[in-house]
Amino acid sequence: MGQSIMYGIISVIICVAYFTLIDHVFMDMQGLDYWYLFRK
Repeated sequence: MGQSIMYGIISVIICVAYFTLIDHVFMDMQGLDYWYLFRK
């Protein structure tokens, strides 16, 4: 049980890290930033 929770947390962290990386690369190419939406 504890192991599956650990795997779930790790997978969520990987998803967030992957999204952030992809977002950083593609938004930089377009001169935009996903987080800019929250900075207004």
